[in-house]
Amino acid sequence: MADDAFETVAIVYSQPEAAVLFGLFAQHDIATEVVGAGHVSVNPVWTVALGGIIVRVQVEALDEARALLSEIARQPQAVRRRMIDNPVLNGLMVVLACFIGIAPIPPTRVGSTFLLGTARRLDG
Repeated sequence: MADDAFETVAIVYSQPEAAVLFGLFAQHDIATEVVGAGHVSVNPVWTVALGGIIVRVQVEALDEARALLSEIARQPQAVRRRMIDNPVLNGLMVVLACFIGIAPIPPTRVGSTFLLGTARRLDG
């Protein structure tokens, strides 16, 4: 049953990013499973507590998936901006939003992890 084995290639912390990776691998005919997306869709606050959303691919397509991810990893990660650039005013706006009942779920500031194996390039 080694033909149905899956290997983890990425850990992401947002549903849109997991969906993009799933679509990217589907476009290249790589069988993919996304673990944890169901739990995170029910309660997004659990994303960090669950260790992120795990993206896994079939072992036979591992090298191709890692090559695709290494191309993505070369690009700088997008930084999620605050509502207001001033940190004090931003904090006050978040506290105010909590008091009036529209507390938004803050996006995680944890970057994605790509498990590139031998394709990993260390900058040094």
